[in-house]
Order: sequence, then C-alpha cells, then structure tokens
Amino acid sequence: MLHTAMNEWALKAIQLETAMMALDEVGLPANMKGLQETAEKAMLALVRGWLAQKPKAEERKWKVSPAQEGAMPKDEELAEVVSHLKEDGLEWSVYLATSDKGETVETLVAEERAWMVAGGEYYPGQWDEDAQQLEVGRDDEEGELGTGLVFTLTGELVYEPQFET
Repeated sequence: MLHTAMNEWALKAIQLETAMMALDEVGLPANMKGLQETAEKAMLALVRGWLAQKPKAEERKWKVSPAQEGAMPKDEELAEVVSHLKEDGLEWSVYLATSDKGETVETLVAEERAWMVAGGEYYPGQWDEDAQQLEVGRDDEEGELGTGLVFTLTGELVYEPQFET
C-alpha cells in the first residue's frame, strides 16, 4: 500500500467499521445487551469522529501504462509468479503505474487473479477487469471472501463508508 495520508485514513476507517460490525455480531447473552448497546454507541461515535477527519487527497500525477500482454514484471517476486504462470500455460498482462513522486505500482493479471506490489508490499487477490481493481485476498475459485481491501491500479484504497456520518 502506498503510504499516503488518504490510504492510512481509509485503512483505519475500514478497521474501525469492521470492529463495529464484529461488535454487532458477537452474540452476547441477554444480560449483556445493555453493555453491548453502550459499546456500540461509543464505537459508532468513534467511527463518525474518524470519518470526520478525512484528509485532503495528495495530488499526484500518474502515468498508467496499458496492459502489456506477456510482459515481464520489473519486480522480482512478480517475475517469480510469472514463471509459475508460464509452467501452467497461462497468459498474463502487466500494468505499470508511476507517479510524479517516483512511486511505482506494478500489477500482474492472469485470468481473474492478480498480484500487486505497491509501497514495497505485495497483495494477491481477485481482479475486476471492468473496474481495473484488485480485491485483496479474494479468490472466487477457492471460495475466499477476501480482506475487504480494494486497490486501484495506482495503489489507492477504494473506500466507501458503511455508516452514515
């Protein structure tokens, strides 16, 4: 993940909303209902407070190369994934995004699977060709739902609040 104020904010917002949903689904006994409701109200206030602190997006100019079919990724780990794709006889494409701040995001796509390197970290998951987004950890073939993190080709987290502010 690129270390931007917006990505850091979005990640914490996702984590807080996940905690809020988990609190709602714990299934505590009836004698704990009052405490759970108090905790939910406090958690909701925390989520709303965090959402109100949304930073201004950092201005970056990106150059995103069109998908290069059969290209070799620059990243060593992605290149290793390509060697496995070759062994399996699969076709792949590589997207490369570079910012005016010298950041690079590389995405390897084969069928509906993708691997991204952004900010020095690796993210495997399901590829949405229409939206040009990677859904981290999701694998429809294996029935994996994923982490809830979705990245654009430029390594930005896609985030839409689940709670009203």
